[in-house]
Formats: sequence, C-alpha cells, structure tokens
Amino acid sequence: MMPVSLTARILTVVTWAMLAWALGPPPNLLADGGPTILSLGDDSYVTWSEVESRTGAVVRRELGDSLLAAFSVVVLSNVNYDSLPEAVRDGLADYLARGGSLLVSGGKQSYGSGGYAGTALGDLLPLKPSRDDWLPHPFGPTLILQPDHPILRGVVILTMAFFNELDPGSGAVEIAQYRKGSKAAFAGGGNPGGGEIQGGGRRPMPLIAERSIGSGTILAIAMDMTLTGDWNDRNRFAQNCIEYLLQRSRIEPVKLLKEPAKESVTE
Repeated sequence: MMPVSLTARILTVVTWAMLAWALGPPPNLLADGGPTILSLGDDSYVTWSEVESRTGAVVRRELGDSLLAAFSVVVLSNVNYDSLPEAVRDGLADYLARGGSLLVSGGKQSYGSGGYAGTALGDLLPLKPSRDDWLPHPFGPTLILQPDHPILRGVVILTMAFFNELDPGSGAVEIAQYRKGSKAAFAGGGNPGGGEIQGGGRRPMPLIAERSIGSGTILAIAMDMTLTGDWNDRNRFAQNCIEYLLQRSRIEPVKLLKEPAKESVTE
C-alpha cells in the first residue's frame, strides 16, 4: 500500500494541475509569447479569428489585473469613456510613450458623444472630440489623402455617412476625409485644406487620421465601423488597421515565466 504522505502529495500535485488547467495562464502571460491585443467596446466589425490566424496575436476583451504594457495594441470601439477601466483612462499616455499602439473608432458612445472631450484621452487623439459630435450626415464621397498608406492596401472607400464630426488635433496626419459635394466638384479637387468645395458642399471633415506620441501610434477612425456592414472592404480595412498597429508597436510580446523546479517525490 502507498504511504499516506506520498498519496497526499500526489493528490495535491494533481489538484494544482487541474486548477492551473482550468484557470489558464496568468493575466499578463501568453503561452506562446506572441503579441496580445486588448479590445474594449463593440468590435463586431473585426473578424478576430482571421487576425489571430494571420498575426499569431491573442485577443482579450478585459483588462483584468494586467498592465497596459502587456498589450501590443489597445482597441477602443465605440466605447463610452466612463465605462473604460481606470488603468486605461489614466495609463494611455504612458503606454503610448513606451511604444504602444492605440486604435479608436467612432459612434454614439465614442469621442465627444462618449465623454472623451476634456479628458486626457481626448487630448491624445489626432481627431479632437467635442460635445455631442455624433451627427447625422448624408452619404458623401471620401477623399483619400494617402492612397499608399498600409491600412488602405486592397481597400476601396466609396461613400460614408455614419461618423463623428471632428477636427484634426495637434500632430494629426490625415489619411481620409469626408467631402459632400457634386461629383464634378469632387473630381475637380476643390480645396483640400478647408472652405467651400467648388460646385457646392461643406468643408472637408477628417474620417481617418493618425498621430505619433513618443514611440507610440494612435490611429483614429471617425466612422462607426459597426454601421458599415454594406462596405465590401470593411473586413480587409479592419485587418489592415490591426496589422499596421501591430507592426508599429514597440511593446515586446510577454513571455511565459519559467516553471518552478519540481520537487522530487520520494517514498
């Protein structure tokens, strides 16, 4: 018969093994040491299984006890400021300074309509939030300012309507604008810097812009991506954005801690 002390020790080892299997890896760690993405809000416009397959990244939808520095990319998708974890609200400036990447998309719960105006987060963004900036717009043509940008590879953006009305912020580099005017005026170019568009229309409004802060990158999208289901290239665009930010990120993938040395079991 096996000694009682040895039996107890074996049961303890088995119990801990089963518990570890059930809980998974610790919050800040990945089994394969690949990049992690923190996605908060309504990210239904992203096919994460394809992102994970193409990049080897792992997506998490809760911060939990993890530090922001554990994530290569942070995604805020139409999410209200007050619902963000305090560590996200207060830690993004330092996270970006360390080389992290941030993606923000628009909607009724984002930018000024989501409470970003007058906050540290709002001050970081390349698109300036203002109170109640989610406004209805008719479908209008999109002016691509940087057609060779990696996020637009293989993507065609024809018209857009659902977005937050924003102005470029400090350090913003605009990638695309909304310009509601006649096709003739749009083709003629008008004045990309603002003012009236030849043939009628409103001032151009930024739809996509980016900004570098320290070693970090912010990509801001004014559109509510969840309302662009009829856009044929939406999935490709979303994947391009994530892959671009992963490439830009200077956050090193987190490695698993070494397992503690196992004690030898003797009778």
